[in-house]
This record gives sequence, C-alpha cells and structure tokens, in this order.
Amino acid sequence: MFVAPGSCQGPVVVLGGADADRVRERGLRPGDALVVLDNSGWAWSTVLEHVEDGVCRARVTERWLAPERRTQVSVYQGLLHPSDFRRLLSAATGLGVVAFVPVIADGSIIPAAGGVGDDDAAAWERMARDAAEAAGRGRAPSVSGPMFLDHALDQAARNSTVLFVDGAGSPIATVLADRPFSVDVFLPPPSGFSADERARAVARGVHVVAAPRAGPDPVARAAAVLQTVYDGLEAPAADAP
Repeated sequence: MFVAPGSCQGPVVVLGGADADRVRERGLRPGDALVVLDNSGWAWSTVLEHVEDGVCRARVTERWLAPERRTQVSVYQGLLHPSDFRRLLSAATGLGVVAFVPVIADGSIIPAAGGVGDDDAAAWERMARDAAEAAGRGRAPSVSGPMFLDHALDQAARNSTVLFVDGAGSPIATVLADRPFSVDVFLPPPSGFSADERARAVARGVHVVAAPRAGPDPVARAAAVLQTVYDGLEAPAADAP
C-alpha cells in the first residue's frame, strides 16, 4: 500500500489520515501483515500493532527494493473516452509505465462537459496508484493534466527518445536498438493522428513507428505497442554471446 512520504522511518511505521482510513477499509487488524511503500522504490514488510480511526502503527520486519523496469517509459495518449482511459491506466501501469499525459489531438474524444476536472485527475491518480499496488511496483506512475499535442511534443523531445505511433512508420525494435534510458510514446486517439499532426511530429525529429496488429480496441492497441516497446528494450543485445 502506498503511503505518505516520510511515514516509513525507523522500526515503526505511523499512518494517519487517508492512509489510516485505507487500512481500516481493507478490514485489517492488529497482527495482520501489510506491505507499505512511500514511492521511493523501497518496500517495507510490516505487522500492524495498532489500528483505530485516524492513526495506525506497524512494526517493520523487512525492507527491500521493489521491482521497477530499467527504462522509464511515459505514455502521451490522445484523449480517449473516459472509460477507455481508465482501462489504459490500469493496463499500462501493470506493464511498468512511469507517467501518463493525456494529449488533446485532432481526433481526441473530449468529454461532453468540455474538459477534464480536478475530480477526474484525482481519480486517475488513485487508479494508477491502485494498479501499481496490484502489480507489486515500488513507484506509482504520475498522471498529468491534458496537454495540447504540440506542447507535449516539445516537452517530450527535450530529454527522451520519442516514438510517435502512426499507421506507417519504422518497426519499433529498430528505433530502440541503442536501449535508451527514457522513452516517451505518443499513442493516437481512436481515429488516429492526422497527416498534419504527423508532419509536425516529424519536423521535431521524433521517430514515427508502426503499431503492431491488435484489433479495434484502443486499450488493446496501446497495450500491444507498450509490450512491443518493452520487448525491444529488454531483448538480448545483438552482439551478446
């Protein structure tokens, strides 16, 4: 369970506020085991000693580094239907994605209310946190507010290898041959990126790559792209014995 930074110090973990509420919501009692994480990458195995409204205390029995992938992969997703974006958060977090940025593109599905509110963003963060807990990860991915495509491309191109997923492009594996440490993947909205958007991406020097076949479901397509990215990053080097 992810807890507030600073909760895991010394031999005793003290949880308050929302963290204590989550312990009680899970029906945990003194004597129960609980793995806690503070989003630093470390995990603490604990045994609960005190559980009540507003505060819980647990004794630390072990500490270890929770698993995380070597390469940091961030997803810039053309806005989907809210239910599809929620499914994407869960699936991609389980694969190891470290950050999500919803992108407003020409073919994006914009909520009928006209935007994404603070409640939506907070709910997305909770979903990503819960998915990271279920996957046994040491860090929960970040979820940013929506960003226009050109701004997102400019931001990503500063520090990462950028993959722009389009119908016609290079195989993903060829772009990742040098095993970059940071990869930003631009995934299209359901109708795809427009020709003008593709041209603007190419003008910024990003890599246009082809998506693997995965059927009509946008979340399945996104997951297939991300799995191909991780497969390319983790495949044995060509000159390995």
